[in-house]
Amino acid sequence: MLRPLLPKYRPVASQSYERLIDILDHCDALILDGFGVINVGNQKIEAIDELLDKCARDGKIVVVLTNGASHPSVNTAQKYQAWGLAISAEQVVSSRDAFIAAMMQKSSRPIISLCGATTPIGWQSEIRFEEDDQSWAGADGAVLLGTTSWNEDAHSRLERFLRIGKRTLYIANPDISAPHMDGFSHEPGYWAARLIQAGLTTPHWFGKPHAPAFKLAIARINQIAGRTIQPDRIVMVGDSPHTDILGGNAAGLRTALITSYGLLREHHAEQLVADINIMPDFMVRRI
Repeated sequence: MLRPLLPKYRPVASQSYERLIDILDHCDALILDGFGVINVGNQKIEAIDELLDKCARDGKIVVVLTNGASHPSVNTAQKYQAWGLAISAEQVVSSRDAFIAAMMQKSSRPIISLCGATTPIGWQSEIRFEEDDQSWAGADGAVLLGTTSWNEDAHSRLERFLRIGKRTLYIANPDISAPHMDGFSHEPGYWAARLIQAGLTTPHWFGKPHAPAFKLAIARINQIAGRTIQPDRIVMVGDSPHTDILGGNAAGLRTALITSYGLLREHHAEQLVADINIMPDFMVRRI
């Protein structure tokens, strides 16, 4: 159902490596996914320290591109720093950033920030999830930032909102699911798919695999480097074929799929990517 809405895949030949650190000669910069590459749930993947140290020694630029949109990117950087990782706020780009950048180009209009567990964007015209239906009625659209406290009742309320008038739904985080130590969560993309299936909306997307997030990440890399790094010298590293690999591929980057920690940890990764025809440039077992 969602595949027609995704970017087009550009065929590549895939190479297999044991560790991500073994592909550094092929790039000048890495874009790292968060969940499934840096951490699983709230636990850091231990080998990430060695990778970051090696990149720093070799002059490789590292930027994190996360679909996490519930809170500002600085919060994500602070989480990494609390784990002892040398990742600054400048090195973190999120789908929330991509949404805000796009909306700054539009005239100000009332938008509902959905999910009460998120940090408000801070716009004067912002309507919060917790406000009553009368307040919601004055909104032109809504953005689903995160789904930590989302449930069937909240989803039904959003359905009612979308049934009335021409209202736009923005999905800052297109992820269908995210890996945790005890299983997988339903993310905004899952709930959006249900709304599409019900014929209620065609959302506007901002996170991976869609172009806005990748444009921001590439611009941030070039800003940090102080020069333009060619796309084929940047590797997008992630655990999801449909977000990290497809999106990086469509953006003209090289891609590396990590198979041991995140979404594919209980699957035969090589067979799966062949079946869905989204092959990475590098198939990598672990960090």
